[in-house]
Amino acid sequence: MMNGVLLLNKAQGITSQSAITKVKRILKVKKVGHAGTLDPLATGLLVVLIGSATKLSNYLMAETKEYIAEIFIGRSTDTLDSEGEILEEKKVTEDLDVDSALQSFLGKSKQIPPMYSAIKKDGKKLYELARSGVSIEREEREIEIFEIKRITNIENIDGFLKFKFRVVSSKGTYIRTLCEDIGKVLGYPAHMSGLVRTKSGSLSIEDSFTIDELEKGNFKILKMHEALQNYPIIEVDLNLANKLKNGIILDLDEVNSNEDLVVFTFKDNLIGIYKKYKGKYKAERVWN
Repeated sequence: MMNGVLLLNKAQGITSQSAITKVKRILKVKKVGHAGTLDPLATGLLVVLIGSATKLSNYLMAETKEYIAEIFIGRSTDTLDSEGEILEEKKVTEDLDVDSALQSFLGKSKQIPPMYSAIKKDGKKLYELARSGVSIEREEREIEIFEIKRITNIENIDGFLKFKFRVVSSKGTYIRTLCEDIGKVLGYPAHMSGLVRTKSGSLSIEDSFTIDELEKGNFKILKMHEALQNYPIIEVDLNLANKLKNGIILDLDEVNSNEDLVVFTFKDNLIGIYKKYKGKYKAERVWN
């Protein structure tokens, strides 16, 4: 059975689930998941988990993400992106300090997830409710913006502004909502007109493959621990490997690390992820 992580460069116009279905067909595997949805409008890095690697989902989802986003200032939509219905238009008639506005989002803040999202409420995804005309109250979530910077000139299109910016954010950050909030700071309606995910944790779009490349057999499957480079990785001998697979509890002085999570490998293969808890390291996940 195939186990590992595939870095897919998702094309525009298809859902993440459609991309996963294509991977299943091409690789002839049944158990496939991903570590973070990309909207159909968005392109870029989709971390695909194959076989036993589906158990890595929570760890990879928790890592920081890097995006290149395009914002359109002067027009808002119901979906917060360029695929939605226009709600408001207001042409920009003044000089805007967009760089200061971007910098104001650095650090921790609260964000309300959009209605057009895959979050579930009473078993139904919010975007399903939104499509039927239903809007419900959503709870604020804490997010963190680690880096944010404009990377292109500001283009003026008949009174509307457009530019791209790079952002590094915590898990659960909606870039569509961020674009809308940037517009609010500037005093104008705004939406996200483009998005590329370029990094997820230690994984980069530079090492990804397109569906066409998969079709031609031009791709590489990473070993599971190769997707966990942001965690300490400790190679162990056969004796300890057998004990780890059985969930042995380790004292702190038995582990050459002080991190909350530690990854153990044997013969360059993942065998366990351990978490520090009350002065010990206890098994969170093991692979036999």
